[in-house]
Amino acid sequence: VNLSLRPGTPMDFEWDKIREMIVQNRLAHSDTVFAYDLAWEPFLGRQRERMRWDPRWRQWIQRHYVTVEGAEQAWGFAAPRNKEGQVTNPLDAHCGADGAWGKMVADYRRFIDEVVDEHYTRARELVRSADPHHLVSFRMTVAGDPTFNQAHNMPYDFRGLVRGVDLFEPEGYGRIGDWQRVRPGMFTVAYARAIDPSKPVMWAEYGVSSWDMNLMQASPSGLNFQGRFYEDFLQMVLHSGANGAVCWWYPGGFRTNERSDYGILNPDGTDRPATVVLRKYAEQVTRPRDIPQPQVWIEFNADHPAGMEGIYKQVSSPFWQTVESGQVPGLRPRGKK
Repeated sequence: VNLSLRPGTPMDFEWDKIREMIVQNRLAHSDTVFAYDLAWEPFLGRQRERMRWDPRWRQWIQRHYVTVEGAEQAWGFAAPRNKEGQVTNPLDAHCGADGAWGKMVADYRRFIDEVVDEHYTRARELVRSADPHHLVSFRMTVAGDPTFNQAHNMPYDFRGLVRGVDLFEPEGYGRIGDWQRVRPGMFTVAYARAIDPSKPVMWAEYGVSSWDMNLMQASPSGLNFQGRFYEDFLQMVLHSGANGAVCWWYPGGFRTNERSDYGILNPDGTDRPATVVLRKYAEQVTRPRDIPQPQVWIEFNADHPAGMEGIYKQVSSPFWQTVESGQVPGLRPRGKK
């Protein structure tokens, strides 16, 4: 079990309640639990949500540049202001593209990585003080997704999580589609290895609904697509050397709250195409496997203002050329040996 502990996330950690669940249920001694899931698909959010960190952002600017004017001179760009005239965080549009604001957003991303590191590292240390035996992480939604435009909603970056988690747990909902849509997951895994090659990479969730709202049933075409998607996704897992993958969801049938059917089994317990695929790949994915070692190194700008999507656009061509040549690409931040 990848066990979810609620309420809160490490950004607002309710440690007394979390500790009580671990201690009272003697989870430290459970060999059923393999990891704790401390956050439910969090985002740093849009500009309005990120305003909670604005006072610390201003302090960061003062610490690094002494004055706002000094920072703006170094950036070559004027920082956004709130209605009181104080510096606020970058506009959403700034976080999804390169431009004159690039140096400012790069600094902001470094700052927010420090905030994430502080909160998640503290949460991990507290959990490990009560349970030193199990892994600590969380389901990371689109963290590491190279095709997600971060102007819509800023996700976490693996860079800020190096000390705060024991494994990276991206999710695969941005990969729904044919093989061309699935294969960027290989880039996600390569990026995780570039940030911290010692950490396992487990796809914490992937799946697709087969429900047809017009027919009000799981359609044959939806079920067949689900099966093809599972096949492509697990091929990607093997090609990339990811350490595992967890699909969503087990029982088939209409889920009224989600208005969906992600199930891998029919309601009567019989197989669906996705189940057949899982049986086919289970042994390959779960047996011990060597992580493919890079044969061609590709350097990237770790401070791209558009985050992961910007990095991907920057180096996707040499990455896929290397893959198509039959070699293993590796990503490396520019200047790092």
